[in-house]
Amino acid sequence: MKKFILYFGGFLLLSIFGLIVYTEFLTPRSRRFTGSLEKVLPPDGFDGWKREAIPLGDSNAAKANVQGILNYSQAVQYLYTKNKSQFLIYVAYWEPSTVSVADVGTHNPDSCWVNNGCTRTDRDYAVAGTVGTRALQPYEYGQYITPQGPRQNVLFWHLVNGQPNRYADQEQGWRAGLKGRLERFPLLIKDFKEFGLNQKNEQMFIRISTFQPIKNLLADPANEKIFNALEEIGIFQNQAWK
Repeated sequence: MKKFILYFGGFLLLSIFGLIVYTEFLTPRSRRFTGSLEKVLPPDGFDGWKREAIPLGDSNAAKANVQGILNYSQAVQYLYTKNKSQFLIYVAYWEPSTVSVADVGTHNPDSCWVNNGCTRTDRDYAVAGTVGTRALQPYEYGQYITPQGPRQNVLFWHLVNGQPNRYADQEQGWRAGLKGRLERFPLLIKDFKEFGLNQKNEQMFIRISTFQPIKNLLADPANEKIFNALEEIGIFQNQAWK
């Protein structure tokens, strides 16, 4: 009986090890986006917009944006200004086999911003939206007050293999300790059901923040061209990354 338990235990360990090796190194992971974020995002002067590069770690708010985000393949942050419209866009991209869905998913405003002193005052999930006649991918919406006082409206997408990851079950954001681990356990089960053992998929995190209402930003015809120019990062439905 002891030998059986010993052999079974050894077989189980080898099976787990083999599964890890297969998942990490042998499972093919597709890549859709092959461009440069710096070149894909509209340049300075596009349709009258002024583009200003904002260093990722240049302020407290910027540090909150990237806290704990490691191993991204590309990341950019630009402030776009035109007449009375202004918004900040942050985009990070992870090639396949870089990080897990769960790791990227913990770096949304509910987690990084709130854990760095912001107060969330409003939140909505998988919001349907359009720019002109084009349907957006369902986006996440939140309203946050920064430690410095201004209230910001935020929409963001966490795209996994080009499709939005859902956040309705992550209402509290990321919290440390045992309580946080217990809160995230159902999310891990969801990820395994949706993505299987291959968790290190191609991912894009896109966040747009502005002081004006999000619906006004999207509905203003003067902003239509610049949003259409963002199609290569995957914000519209029925459109693959290029």
